[in-house]
Amino acid sequence: MLIKSALHAFKRAKQYYLTTVFTLAITLSMVLTVVSLVDLVFLAPLPYTQADDLYLLEGGVKTVQAVHRGNGRPNVSNYIEDNNDVFTAFANYHRWTKYKLYDQVDRPEVQGILASHNLFQVLGIEPELGRLFDKTEMLGNKQPSIVLGYRTWQNHYQGDKDIVGKKIQLNQRRFTVIGVAPDDLVLPAYQDINDAVWLPMDMDEVWDIKRSGNWGMGDFKSVVRLKANMDMEVVDSQLKELTLASVEINNPSMLKDYLPFSYVTQFRPAIQGDSADIVFMLLVGVLLLMAIALINLASMQLARAVTKIKTVAISFAFGASNKQLLVESLKHNIIVIGIAVLLALVLTVLSFSLVQILASDSIARLDSLGLSVNTCLFALLLTVVIALLYSYLELKVVNEENLTSCLQSSGKGVGKQMSAGASHMLIGLQVTFSFMVLVAACHVVLFTLSEALRDKGVDTQDKWSLIVNYSQVEGKEQRINIHKSLMNQIEQLNVVNHVKAISESQFPIEHNNNQVFDGKGSFLGHVLQPKTTPGYFANLGLAVIGSDFTKGDSELDNFPVIINQRLADKISSNTAEVIGSKITHDNKTFYTVKGVVANINYPGNETFEYMKVYKPGNYKGQREYSFLLNVTDDNALVQKIKKTLLAVDSRLDIVRLTTLEQEFSKLSLKYLSAAWIAITLASISLIMVCIGINGIVNYMVQVRRYDLGVRLAMGADNQRLLKDSLIELMQPVLMSLLFAFSIGFMLLGYSKTLPEISIKPDWIIVTGIVLGFALLSLLVSFIPVRQILAHDPIKALRNE
Repeated sequence: MLIKSALHAFKRAKQYYLTTVFTLAITLSMVLTVVSLVDLVFLAPLPYTQADDLYLLEGGVKTVQAVHRGNGRPNVSNYIEDNNDVFTAFANYHRWTKYKLYDQVDRPEVQGILASHNLFQVLGIEPELGRLFDKTEMLGNKQPSIVLGYRTWQNHYQGDKDIVGKKIQLNQRRFTVIGVAPDDLVLPAYQDINDAVWLPMDMDEVWDIKRSGNWGMGDFKSVVRLKANMDMEVVDSQLKELTLASVEINNPSMLKDYLPFSYVTQFRPAIQGDSADIVFMLLVGVLLLMAIALINLASMQLARAVTKIKTVAISFAFGASNKQLLVESLKHNIIVIGIAVLLALVLTVLSFSLVQILASDSIARLDSLGLSVNTCLFALLLTVVIALLYSYLELKVVNEENLTSCLQSSGKGVGKQMSAGASHMLIGLQVTFSFMVLVAACHVVLFTLSEALRDKGVDTQDKWSLIVNYSQVEGKEQRINIHKSLMNQIEQLNVVNHVKAISESQFPIEHNNNQVFDGKGSFLGHVLQPKTTPGYFANLGLAVIGSDFTKGDSELDNFPVIINQRLADKISSNTAEVIGSKITHDNKTFYTVKGVVANINYPGNETFEYMKVYKPGNYKGQREYSFLLNVTDDNALVQKIKKTLLAVDSRLDIVRLTTLEQEFSKLSLKYLSAAWIAITLASISLIMVCIGINGIVNYMVQVRRYDLGVRLAMGADNQRLLKDSLIELMQPVLMSLLFAFSIGFMLLGYSKTLPEISIKPDWIIVTGIVLGFALLSLLVSFIPVRQILAHDPIKALRNE
């Protein structure tokens, strides 16, 4: 009986139910997705014992030009650990080499994280299986132990409960599995660590902590716990003192050009990074969108309440109390809105995988994103609040005075009309919120698209980047001979036009950097220094001012170099003067600049746009080497390259084989994603405000048919009525636009007092939005007024 009654009610007002449910479901799914992100970034507890006491210790350097943060130095870290009196616990973690699981058929690549023996104890976590690192894995012990990340264990070893004690192969070495980490780990600056494997700090096959102690490394981090009630000024002072003392002992020459420093950050803010700002902006956007949707649906609810007023009035006449009317209305609204919220929760869960793809490098802890208890409670709260709001609106219309008036009226609209003030307020609120969303979204789209579509500076068509791993081949001479053979074999492939070698791929970025000085010893900055062969720049479509490398350059003791335009601009504003000048890395050996090559731009990540010094060089037996391929057939390339490597030597392995377009697309994906999110928010808000204005205007005109008929009978013509009606309807639109613009202008003025905020509005876009809103509002107001006047409103004078 209940289902039959519900179906009957749906058939009578299916447009209302479908509009309400789907509008709320789509809007609230976006809100709940962002609320899930808020819960993840701000509220979800960290999986560590006494997480509030955990701090991240990092290093940095100050130069004349800038302050560089986030670089750790093992020697400095060890010195601070041994000599401080402010920390109760101290551990390190790092990553360097790319690893592949050679015991798996497809040799999947996994992230390898190096950890000091006490990292897990300092964090205060327990293993899922077996044990975690302890004193057995202390530095220098060379214990071949490995801890599997939870998802590595699940995905690659099918959650084998007997995995502890078994051996697995990473690259060319075998390790004994001692345990499995829990599934909710998170560390500052690292993503997806539950997909990683954990190794003792001294077990990387390339990186030697003792030899590299003086290097500044962005991925080297320290985890510390402060003593109870420790004053942060004391901590900062001691870190400054110990850092300088360590550098004076281990690398005193560094102090000539840099001022090193160390600092601590509480763990949660360190993990959040820029995520907090991104999530906050998303939250503001979706809350404005929800406000627009609720205002839109509120107007529908008022209109529906008016249409039901006679039915309710009859119930009232037969003795129904206000409480009974409220209970019935609340039951109905909770069911309708509850269905919308349940559908929104389903859409939210489905959206998580998309969010993880689009925001993988922007928001922390995304690998732990899920439907939390807090999100479900928030959804329940939304259901109750929206249901109460709708019931309140209904009862405002069907109060006792209106019900009595309705029963006594002759049908001429007495007691039925929503006040003009309420209608205008609803229109104004929708326009105000939608204007703010549109202005913000359009600026986001303009910025993100201009960055994502920025000129790369290189010709990427039919270009592939290949990185080959030679590490399983013993002996440099043997590697060099195999490399030459591989070059010849690749060049002979019928799908390859040209092959050029470079010491490390420029896509997305090299890692080999050094400081550089001009010929007078003035510090210029940090540079990347790849080694390449003649013709490499021409193959990328990069113009060279001066001359390219020639075949014999790499054999010279004092070989020439080619620098990019960014470095040339630091040396002189006149590029021609740079040709023939000298640069040096240590003020001892000087290199002559024989050419200046055009810059490579990295749309989506300006931090990759370093100054570069290209040096002539051939393969010298390195562990990895990169190739730039110009191909004719993309579809056949991958299989042919794999067969070629196996034919040359089965010990060779592909580290990466991808198109340059794909590499650049990865960098700009974040900006394109932000643009699409902004476009979606703007489009939905615009559609909703159009529907809302049209609905309210349509309702207002419908209930004014009687008044229009009277004015026509008094001699007014349709054109005059149309003009007057549009002027009246456009007043709240224009006033709300002025109000929204004033709020935005005030916020812009306030932002100028905050040095950390830099907002540059595009006034052409703002003006376009104002004019567009006015014209769009005029259009959606014109249609219902014109339709009413097209039918003879004098008929409204009759008793309906």
